[in-house]
Amino acid sequence: MSTQTAIVNTDADGFTRVVAKSKRGRSSRAQRLPATQTHTDHSKDEPSTKHKDTDTKPQTTVLPGKKRSSKRQPQTPKSIVETQVEDVLEKQGSLKSGKFHTGLQACLDVIQGFKPEEIVCYGIGSLTTQVSQWQLALVLLINQYLNVDICAFDPVVITSDCETLGRFGVSIIAENEEAKRTVTKRTLFFMPHCEEFLYNNVLAANWSPEQLARILVIGNHLGRYKDTQSSEEFATKSPYIRRALPAITCTDLPSEKLLGLRNNPFAFTDTCVQQFGSLSTIDFLNE
Repeated sequence: MSTQTAIVNTDADGFTRVVAKSKRGRSSRAQRLPATQTHTDHSKDEPSTKHKDTDTKPQTTVLPGKKRSSKRQPQTPKSIVETQVEDVLEKQGSLKSGKFHTGLQACLDVIQGFKPEEIVCYGIGSLTTQVSQWQLALVLLINQYLNVDICAFDPVVITSDCETLGRFGVSIIAENEEAKRTVTKRTLFFMPHCEEFLYNNVLAANWSPEQLARILVIGNHLGRYKDTQSSEEFATKSPYIRRALPAITCTDLPSEKLLGLRNNPFAFTDTCVQQFGSLSTIDFLNE
């Protein structure tokens, strides 16, 4: 067994270094052992100098009663009803001015001469569409000259449509009458672009000289149905329209081109005011 000599040195950092040296002069691996503490640690007694936020930022003084918002307050979006009301009023303004209104005067003369006591609207559609908004704008414009009650029905209307119509004083018909309303006073039926059977139902529900004299219809040219189908088909589908044709007088609405729009709305295409004048030409007895 070889004899080893231990050499003890103290480092500057306070650790004792022990080196074992053999007789042959080779030293073994050095081990660092902590030296005996000769000083007192006062770090726990000293106040901490650390801060959560070392970057000091200037503080903004806010006056009492005032709140500062870092974000711009968003504007409250318009409801569907408010938007529809504005759109209809804008379209009504377009109908009241310019060449279209000038061309509409002939129709207004017929309507005012008839002196309707109420307006019944069928097929007004949903006011989410431009066509329906234009049609509502027209009937509201007409009623500025009449000042009568307006009621309306269409199976496709939704809650917002009903609310918008209510804003304009239009009441909603509770049930689907299928246009089979028997009138009790002079009535203007506003029915642009309705289906053929609805016009036939209006006439059937009021099939007498006294009743037809109380009716004025704004809608499709009824005579066109005769031209677009065979005589047999026309007589089967619309017998009351066929028999009433000789008594009908028509006044066409002006062309939509007079509105001066980039794109025509196609809200009044093939639309006219139709009155039943020469009732003696109608055979009311033979079905």
